[in-house]
Amino acid sequence: MKPLEHDRALRQAALPLGLVFRLALAIVLDTAVHVLWKLAVLQLPDPSSLSAAIEAAFHQPLFLLVAILFVWQLVNWLRVLESSDLSYSQPITALSLISVFVVSALYLGESVDALKILGIGFVFAGVWFISRTHHDSSARSAIRQ
Repeated sequence: MKPLEHDRALRQAALPLGLVFRLALAIVLDTAVHVLWKLAVLQLPDPSSLSAAIEAAFHQPLFLLVAILFVWQLVNWLRVLESSDLSYSQPITALSLISVFVVSALYLGESVDALKILGIGFVFAGVWFISRTHHDSSARSAIRQ
């Protein structure tokens, strides 16, 4: 491949900076939602019924924060889908499985064992392979006539 062709191929393969930011934000938001949701559930009293659990959740500020983060996550994800293939973006956001694992082990004291680490390795490998595939980061690329 000639140097000029190689440079052109690299530019075509590069993701727009805005998309990279939104994908990273999707991972951060997903991690925050899962960890804060777990913390919110841990602060609930042991409810005797579903209605008591729902009432207790309404009085827990962390549940409100989780709801706000869910909305932010939705808006961000809609922006990601405007500018990228779903088959590319969704696997990339699977990195949140790794970040949730790490954060929950470090801050929630959850267990880490060889099987979980092996699973995380498979997730990372899958994301790496997907990231090496062709992707279309142009808006509305999926709309076909």
